[in-house]
Amino acid sequence: MQHEIVLKDGTRFPALGFGTCAIGDWQQDDDYVVDTILKAIKAGYRHIDTASLYGNERSVGKAIKASGIPREAFFVVSKVWDTEQGYDETLNAFDASLKRLDMDYIDLYLVHWPNPAKTQATWQALEHLHAQGQVRQLGLSNFRPSDIEQLLSFAKVKPIYNQLELHPYLTQRALCDVCDKHDIYVSCWSPLGSGTWSGVPTNEKPIADAVVLGIAEKHGVSAGQVILKWDLQQGRIAIPKAESDKNIKANLELDSFELSAEQLSAIDQLNRDHRYGGDPDTAYEGNMKMQVPD
Repeated sequence: MQHEIVLKDGTRFPALGFGTCAIGDWQQDDDYVVDTILKAIKAGYRHIDTASLYGNERSVGKAIKASGIPREAFFVVSKVWDTEQGYDETLNAFDASLKRLDMDYIDLYLVHWPNPAKTQATWQALEHLHAQGQVRQLGLSNFRPSDIEQLLSFAKVKPIYNQLELHPYLTQRALCDVCDKHDIYVSCWSPLGSGTWSGVPTNEKPIADAVVLGIAEKHGVSAGQVILKWDLQQGRIAIPKAESDKNIKANLELDSFELSAEQLSAIDQLNRDHRYGGDPDTAYEGNMKMQVPD
């Protein structure tokens, strides 16, 4: 039984999603990506996370079609990239994403990174798409407390979700508190501490931490399963990426154990404020050099 998120309007979707960033390689979009996503769908994933910048929206759409499962059974997330922000630019970016996905609508559309100078225009474009029924829910990614407060000062449609880098070495407690205050669900990208694409040695990731390994041993599960359970038990959404059959399945198999309050606290205390990915305070200049592929 998968953990579910239930929104105020009755929308339901799995709290555990399948991350597609850099399957195989960065911006890879081919049969290998399609086959990997199909494996995830066959294992039971219905919440699929992509983005225009990932360059694999076509593969996501192909895999969902090839699965033979109705589109309505899926919760599909995509994102508007920094170079695409602004009112008209966002509308054009959405149209391109929808065409690549080969779908009639996207379940959740996110602003990938904050750009305060364009946030209002970008959000108004998202609200237009929402009013047209082309997007079912609106959300954020990497938004800081100041970005959230700015957006809420003019938003007519509130974001349901803020996707952050969050793992035992970067717990982002203050930002989570702001999200909770505004009924915004926290979703975790790189929940296990970064993928193989990052070049970070495994022994430097939270999945190799002695505290996490000790808890995993007590429950007879993997360190990755412990971290994902730590997220879900605290009401967060997690978006792990996996490519092997073993890891794809293991990330879903979280029902056989429950973490105690002491174990949850012990993992919380591993925080080092350590980022593996970009920092919203400094990411903008570099992000603007990264292009969405056709």
